[in-house]
Amino acid sequence: MNDFLNGYFSSIKKLQITELPGDGGHRRYARIKKEDKSFMLMSCGKKDGSLKKFIEIQKRLSPFVRVPQLFHYNLNQGFLLLEDLGEQTLEQFFYREGKKSSLPFYYQALSQLILLQEKIIPPSTVSRFDKNFFKREQEMAIYHLQTYINSLNLTRTKPFNERSSRDFKKDMNKVLSCFKPQDNVYCHRDYHSRNLMLKNRKVFLIDFQDAGLGPWFYDLTSLLYDSYISLSSEIKNKLLAFYFKNLPSHLKKKAVSLPHIEQMTKLQFLQRGFKACGRFSAFKNLNQKNTHLKYIKPTLTLLKETALELSYKGIYKYIHKMTETLEKQNLSSRS
Repeated sequence: MNDFLNGYFSSIKKLQITELPGDGGHRRYARIKKEDKSFMLMSCGKKDGSLKKFIEIQKRLSPFVRVPQLFHYNLNQGFLLLEDLGEQTLEQFFYREGKKSSLPFYYQALSQLILLQEKIIPPSTVSRFDKNFFKREQEMAIYHLQTYINSLNLTRTKPFNERSSRDFKKDMNKVLSCFKPQDNVYCHRDYHSRNLMLKNRKVFLIDFQDAGLGPWFYDLTSLLYDSYISLSSEIKNKLLAFYFKNLPSHLKKKAVSLPHIEQMTKLQFLQRGFKACGRFSAFKNLNQKNTHLKYIKPTLTLLKETALELSYKGIYKYIHKMTETLEKQNLSSRS
């Protein structure tokens, strides 16, 4: 690290270096201060392939949307020196200042999202979030959720069987069939309140290294159906109306109408929300990190309600078994 910093600052003697908590992944962060200037150091490990991708995407996005400025990097050492956007995420602002004060920042986030969808032309080598990709995510989510829930040992018999899994997959296959290649645009892929930073009352995008080509409603769904913030139907409707009103004509043709947008975000949530729960479980299964377990049950509950509303009984029954088991865990921990 010292060699890397010396390559930019000439000397590290007067630098203040403060290590910061990670995001659940393998990346590490530190705040670097020199006099009145502040920078963010990101460490990905030596020769990490995601570092090169991060740099390529940052350069692709920076002319059109607000992302942290890139000052210095070394691929072999695995370090990046970025603009310091501060410590305030949209999630933190929401819980401190409330939904009314947060609404203008949600509108900003949607405006940035529209620019991302409108302006970014993806390269031919870009990752594609298609039906096969979503199926692979689904299998991983099933594995990690079942592994975690079975590990609770609250019932004599495991809550899952071949039939319930089969009915779930059958319904989810119907959901994925609603996503058409012609709907694809450039996607951030993790467009939620923890990846939207507020600096000088402006919204900036971070954690975009997994960006690729996917449904236009994918990032919209991430923002509206956020596992970290529960938005009311009233707020969601306001955001959907703002999004549709401000879409350029070629994107408005994809979106069709407000009812269609609402329908597609709910369908995408069935896929993405379930994937998110699988990832939260994986943190526990693979790394013994409990940090995201508290988000599983509320996300599953909303998934269950959405599946029932959209008449996907196989998804509803499968997730209902999960929420039942987690409720037993809550009762057991209270007694």
